[in-house]
Amino acid sequence: MKSRAQKEVLCGELHEKFGKATVAIFTNFSGIPVEDLRVLRREIRRVGGEFRVVKNSVARRAAQGTDIALAASAFEGPVAVALGYGDPILPAKVLSAFVKKTEKLRIRGGVVEGRACEAAQIVSIASLPSREVLLGRLVNRLNAPPTQLAQSLQAIIASFARGLFAVAGTRATTTNETV
Repeated sequence: MKSRAQKEVLCGELHEKFGKATVAIFTNFSGIPVEDLRVLRREIRRVGGEFRVVKNSVARRAAQGTDIALAASAFEGPVAVALGYGDPILPAKVLSAFVKKTEKLRIRGGVVEGRACEAAQIVSIASLPSREVLLGRLVNRLNAPPTQLAQSLQAIIASFARGLFAVAGTRATTTNETV
C-alpha cells in the first residue's frame, strides 16, 4: 500500500498529465491479459500518448481543475485512462482497433479537447481521418476557388488568342488571293 506522500506525488503527476492532455479516454480493462495490456500501452505510446490504470480516488482528486473533471463520474470500478497529448484522434483509433480485436476492453467515454464524450462519440471520432489529412482537405478546399478563377481566365485568354490567329490566318489567305 502506498503512503500518503506517495499518493500525493502520484496525484500531482496525474494532475499535470490531465492538464496537458488533449484527449482522455476512459476504459474498463477487466479480464484483459497482461501481455495484451503491454501491447496496447506500446501502441498508444507510439502515437504520442499513454495508457494508465488509475486508482479512482487519486484520479478524481487529480482531475480537479482540469478538463477531465467533466467526466469524473467515469472513475468508478476498474478504470484505465488513455491520454493523448497531440492529435486526439490517434489514441481513439488505437483503442477502437484494440476493442475490435479484444472484446474484453470497453470504452466508457472520455474528454476530447475540453468536451465530455460518450463511448459512441469516441468510436465515431476514431473513424475520422487524422489531423494532417483533414488539414490537407481544408487547404485543398480553400485553394479551389483561386485555382478555378485562374483556369477560367487562362481559358478566356487562350480563346482570344486562337481567335486572333484565326483572323490573322484568314487575312493572310485573302491578301494572297487578291495579288
